[in-house]
Amino acid sequence: MPFWTEIDRGLQDCFYPRDCVVTQEPMEVGVGRYLSPNGAERLERIHDPRCDTCGHPFLGLIEGDLTCPHCFELHPAFHRALCPFQAHGAVRAIIHQVKYYQKPWLIDDLVAAALQDPLLRRHLLGATLVPVPLHPSRELDRGYNQALRLAHALHRAVPATEVAPLLQKSQPTVSQTRLGRQARRRNVLKAFSLKPTAQIHPTKRYVVIDDVLTTGATLHACAQVLRQGGATLVDAAALAHG
Repeated sequence: MPFWTEIDRGLQDCFYPRDCVVTQEPMEVGVGRYLSPNGAERLERIHDPRCDTCGHPFLGLIEGDLTCPHCFELHPAFHRALCPFQAHGAVRAIIHQVKYYQKPWLIDDLVAAALQDPLLRRHLLGATLVPVPLHPSRELDRGYNQALRLAHALHRAVPATEVAPLLQKSQPTVSQTRLGRQARRRNVLKAFSLKPTAQIHPTKRYVVIDDVLTTGATLHACAQVLRQGGATLVDAAALAHG
């Protein structure tokens, strides 16, 4: 985000009381700058049981293999993906504000709430965080890459992590929003590649970072590129599943 945008937001905080992004009620303290404790409670969290591969939540009790049918079909290149929230209601609304309404700072509040989940903290601990890249034209239009901002926010909060933007999106793609599972896979096929300067270390554990995991096609494509580059330990994480 441009430096002057951060300055303007700070001045606005001085003259106008902040409202919680979820409850729309005035707040002084909270989980984040724009997320009150009441607002954080309304974020729909994912709890076990969930798919051991993509983190998709199962309804009710389940015994035996905790792999969802979609992962049997996809065979993801990542070992395990973890998402703290379901992409419903307030979570989806906040992510839409980040991506489409020029409010990237709300990622910091979602990260603060997400990292209350100790499982997510353990999943990220000691990892090299690899943000999913945007195509340069899309990033120029938006002004930032929300996945890169998310990776940096996680890095600041989780010890022994580092951010490594190793990937580039060399081919533009249409939005995944209205595409089905198979169309999503075709859409991102060969869209990503390693940056020419990227160096992969086989002993490092890489976690591909994105805002939302829907079918896993994007995270799978990015993980596949890392594995082709020599990575042997590749996981994934996103703020929300759905």
